[in-house]
Amino acid sequence: MPHALGPKKRLLPSIRPRAHSVNLLEYADGRLLATWFTGSSEGMEDQVAVASVLHGQGNEWSAPVVILRLFDHEGEQWVPEQTCPVETDSGSTVMYTWASPLSSFRLIDKPDGRMWIRSIPESRPFRFRLVNGVAADLECLSGRNGLPEKGAVFQGQAMLREPGVGPTGGWLIPYHTEREPFMFHGRVLVVLGDGVTITSNEVDIYESPGCLEPALARLPDGRWLCYLRFGQRGDGFVWRAESSDSGRTFSLPSPTNLRNPHSAVDIAVGRSERLLVAYNDSHSLRTPLTVGISEDQGTTFRARDFETIAGEFSYPKLHQSADGVWRLFFTNQRECIAEVRFDEEWLLAGRLVTGL
Repeated sequence: MPHALGPKKRLLPSIRPRAHSVNLLEYADGRLLATWFTGSSEGMEDQVAVASVLHGQGNEWSAPVVILRLFDHEGEQWVPEQTCPVETDSGSTVMYTWASPLSSFRLIDKPDGRMWIRSIPESRPFRFRLVNGVAADLECLSGRNGLPEKGAVFQGQAMLREPGVGPTGGWLIPYHTEREPFMFHGRVLVVLGDGVTITSNEVDIYESPGCLEPALARLPDGRWLCYLRFGQRGDGFVWRAESSDSGRTFSLPSPTNLRNPHSAVDIAVGRSERLLVAYNDSHSLRTPLTVGISEDQGTTFRARDFETIAGEFSYPKLHQSADGVWRLFFTNQRECIAEVRFDEEWLLAGRLVTGL
């Protein structure tokens, strides 16, 4: 058996006091792109979207650059949120995102003082091209191609529809709705290889009290698996749904045995064809941060805790790069983004967890 690699953690560079919600894109040339939002606090008007790059042969992430900041649209100013990058068949980058208008901000009381914070239900979906490190051709997608007018949240990692052909085969981009009457419905955009052409689908993943922040993984037999965050706090479990028609429709979600504190999860299938899941193994806290590995497509997992101290370790993203290295990215105490490298053999020695 190969030597098991335990977790090796490092923090990505930071340019603001708070950071949250990382997303990943591996380009065809081997570069890794990490994107997240950062500011004085989540949802504040100084929030910006940033990106950092790890080159295929490099060991250091580049200093984050601001790719989108407060912008004007329809006579208002809008604050950017999470970004979801995809590579086009020509090698360019398109970002799907959402933003909240400053007119929706309200002054609220928090334990550490009063602050202005945005309204997610009043947000709108947007898209832009990343050109020379900055946003270009920014456009609002409200009401187009099945997207709602408001309250669409892009948080999950985009997945290649056909990994064997790369970006030419297009992408599945998970998102959820966060506005009545469709509060906490998981949905999927089917995007073609140009990164902008969207095809219609009937995805609407919902069971009470809600299914949000869908995460996707393609199983070895071609089915798509979707795990989702539970729609309220307290005694929740991760939702699971499946698609057998290339992501055009999904089954009704059912609860797994994995606890969920109303926080994001992620899943991935690696070269070994094993299923990995990253989640907070708690009903109420965003700690511990746990990663499990399954050889039976989620019926059981072997799991280890990557973070166990008090605090918040949340919004994980799993990625196995072309060189075979597994990485876990997550929000580290809301202060920065962390990256942990590990291998499957180390996970396989973990505790037994019932998945279904």
